[in-house]
Amino acid sequence: MKGLARTMDRHIACFSIPTFSIALARLDDSSLQTRPVAVSVSPAARAPITEVSQEAQQDGVLPGLSVAQARQQCPSLHILPPRRAQVRQAHHALVNTIRQYSPVWEPIQPGQFFFDLTGTTRLFGLACDATMRIKRDIAQQYGLVGVAGLASNKLVARIASTVVTPPRLCDIHHGSEEAFLAPLPIQTLPFSPHHTKIILPLLSDLNIQTLHDLADIELAHLEIVLGQHARSLHAWAHGTDSSPVLCPPQQPQIEATMKLDSDDIDIHRLHSALYGLLEEVCRQLRHQQRMCHAIRVEFQYRDGIEMAKAHAVTPGTYWEVDLFPYATTLLARMFKRRVRISRLAIHAEHLTTFIEQGELFQEALIPEPFVQKKSHRLTLALDQIRARFGAQAIWWGNTHATLRSSARPF
Repeated sequence: MKGLARTMDRHIACFSIPTFSIALARLDDSSLQTRPVAVSVSPAARAPITEVSQEAQQDGVLPGLSVAQARQQCPSLHILPPRRAQVRQAHHALVNTIRQYSPVWEPIQPGQFFFDLTGTTRLFGLACDATMRIKRDIAQQYGLVGVAGLASNKLVARIASTVVTPPRLCDIHHGSEEAFLAPLPIQTLPFSPHHTKIILPLLSDLNIQTLHDLADIELAHLEIVLGQHARSLHAWAHGTDSSPVLCPPQQPQIEATMKLDSDDIDIHRLHSALYGLLEEVCRQLRHQQRMCHAIRVEFQYRDGIEMAKAHAVTPGTYWEVDLFPYATTLLARMFKRRVRISRLAIHAEHLTTFIEQGELFQEALIPEPFVQKKSHRLTLALDQIRARFGAQAIWWGNTHATLRSSARPF
């Protein structure tokens, strides 16, 4: 074999749904389609704006402004609360679509991903065609229209996705990365907060306005001013980025969620609903032989405000009697407003495989964990009844009325 084999060109795509939370809210409420909309953790005057629609941006509303300042810029602005559960579920749905085309994907933020299409040409055709197919599938399945950038590295793909509007695709061919970046302003680079506060003022003092200006400076001269940051910024200005697309670690968790048909404010009924959810989670934990080392409770008020808190569980357990005190404590810490609750959820996190010490010379495998308490024996008996006759075959008295009338699992 003469020479070295040519390295395969990388094809990295960056797909995003602009203003993801607002796009999801508009799917539920068509009256928001053309209105200026913003997202804030609270409608209070001093609460910061976190996300802004294009219509609101045209009126001068930007993320970081307070609600009062935003209303001065745009009196007709509609403020939405963040809906973390809805955003999280939609984000996972997008992941399931992307994984059909690329086994290597990396989330940037909710509704925005990198995915690697290198070497998938024989399966899905050209990278640009596969990216357009992903965009089309997401639009048809979920009604969400996004933008995409395609390039040989993550940096250029991400910037390419910001220079077009939905539903377009910006495809930067190999070898043209530096020419594409040259006329763009320095602020186009994905600066960290540290860079924004320290590096940008230095570049402004040197009258470096565009990436072409930055690329023209020799690295040795740039290091005198920027120090250790010079090398990475110089490479970015030339369109070089060798960082790989990294899949996030998959942390197993078990969750149960319900919507309350009649929004509730009674703490005793909420405790009953919470215990019913906890029973469902613990049954799955015991079935999978996993121990829970952290529990998280979240709920949504009727006005859309969401609350969530977590607590470590030491030692790990999968018994309701052990986890319920943690759950009620978390609920009490969050339940501070006299506003009805419309949705309740509980999550078992930081799961590990069940391990229990047995007899030193015992040959038979242990089919079930050692049972030491009557409450544990009762719980296992309930598990067997429900496994045979269904989850609604037997109820605790304090949860029966609540769950029968108000539970609607997702």
